Amino acid sequence: MKGRLIALNHAVILWGSTLYVGVLWALHFFWFPSWQHLTVANYYDQFIPQTTAATRFFTFWVPITFLCLLVMLWSERHTRLRWVPWAGLLCLATSTSVGQFLIIPINHYLATHITDQAVLTERMTRWMFLNNIRWVTETLAWLVMMYYFVAKGDLPARIEQDLKP
Repeated sequence: MKGRLIALNHAVILWGSTLYVGVLWALHFFWFPSWQHLTVANYYDQFIPQTTAATRFFTFWVPITFLCLLVMLWSERHTRLRWVPWAGLLCLATSTSVGQFLIIPINHYLATHITDQAVLTERMTRWMFLNNIRWVTETLAWLVMMYYFVAKGDLPARIEQDLKP
């Protein structure tokens, strides 16, 4: 039973990192690659509700992921993969710090209905740059978690075994 709970814990981490990195990849390639076309007349409705919803969700979700990573830190403390939760914590702490201390203040400022296009462009440029940092750190977190699941399950050996006639 304990092993199943630990496995569920680790699956929650993988799900959370997949969700977080997925949002950032979608942000980068699909939602806001054309952010330079946002104007003071149209940015609010195309930007503020979406970022507010994402902030609300990740404010709930990120502490759960931190807690699960601490459980993983404990469960892997004597294994060769003990570095994985440390790497996950570092990536998530970096992303969270950039979000809380640098991006959310910009979100709050943008929510005030900016009327100066130069200010909007400057804030959006900074916002995209900061989210690119999180895009990198969360991609690293996802890669680390995928490595963990492949290594822990000895996936390459199991696939080789399944491929034998």
